[in-house]
Amino acid sequence: MIARLFYNGLHFRRLRRDGKPHRLQSLSLEVTHRCICRCDMCNIWKIPAQVADLELALWLEVLRSPTLRHLRELDITGGEPFLRADLGELLQRIARLKPIHFPELRTLSITTNALLTEKVLDTVRASIGSLGEQGVEMVLACGVDAVGRLHDRIRNTPGAWERFTQTLPGLKDIRAQHANLILGLKTTIVPLNVQELPRLADFAEEHGLFTIISPCILTPNRFANLDKVKDLRFSAADRQKMLDFYESPRFAWSGHREAMLGYLRTGKIAKPCTAGYNTLFVRHNGEVFPCPVLAQPLGNVQTQSLDSLYRGAAADDFRKKVGTFAECRQCTEPGMERIAWPLEGFTLLGFLAERGLKDFRRLVCHMGLDKYL
Repeated sequence: MIARLFYNGLHFRRLRRDGKPHRLQSLSLEVTHRCICRCDMCNIWKIPAQVADLELALWLEVLRSPTLRHLRELDITGGEPFLRADLGELLQRIARLKPIHFPELRTLSITTNALLTEKVLDTVRASIGSLGEQGVEMVLACGVDAVGRLHDRIRNTPGAWERFTQTLPGLKDIRAQHANLILGLKTTIVPLNVQELPRLADFAEEHGLFTIISPCILTPNRFANLDKVKDLRFSAADRQKMLDFYESPRFAWSGHREAMLGYLRTGKIAKPCTAGYNTLFVRHNGEVFPCPVLAQPLGNVQTQSLDSLYRGAAADDFRKKVGTFAECRQCTEPGMERIAWPLEGFTLLGFLAERGLKDFRRLVCHMGLDKYL
């Protein structure tokens, strides 16, 4: 693994020089813009209902792209993915496509608010077995922003907490029977819930859930929420509460924690990014982006193949600029460390040199970095 990281570090710097792609290892599909919630930090739900999502046939065409042969992680997101009547069929097709089209796939992650209890449980039950047979973990990240009624307030959805807590026991029952179901919480930090983070982390620990806890992102692309700058601005006291939270020993093995501590102390993000080099994001309408935060589209899969967009001149130009955009200095996107560190190489090697082999192995295991190495 150490040798692989050193090789990757040298290789990535050659790629950066020319703006050329690595292997596409992570793909995120926004399969719908429709959502149940009306969250304080997101405007996806404001997209008119009559705006169509890509049909299942087009998503399957994307998934048959030759450029996915080295795919390790596939992310299904929205809106609320479980609003798609054909989500279960999509998951079954993914399991069948895996051996030929993306044989190295290790993780299928789904982000959901988990409010559609029967639909969520029925869909997971119907697909978890076939995914397990193909050696694929299903990672279900449930969007939960506080414990109790404050969650309803942030999501602007009465009964959201109650409906989530009705879904969770069923998911835990499925997990008890299928070891390839991984359950967790995905929390967006906003001024309203800063003081509630320890309580939320305690809830996650009580139920055996992983946590992804990160400050809200302001972006014209993914969340289209630049109109919320004033409402989502953190005070100095808010930043101190976040700093205290991330300094807790419970996050010692989260790579995202290190990035957040640096950000909260300096006001700037300092971390490697491989957006466009080994990861892409496809919106509900087929637009392809090398980064979900930046409004820098490469084209649309309705008129061009995913492979041609990934390897085209626009993508090369974007890759040469990664890290130089103003948004990059404020990007708190969680999960990019998991995708970027193995390819960038030298950051992880620095961690090894600083912390030793035992701690290095623990970090790799905790973050699931082995699937990229």
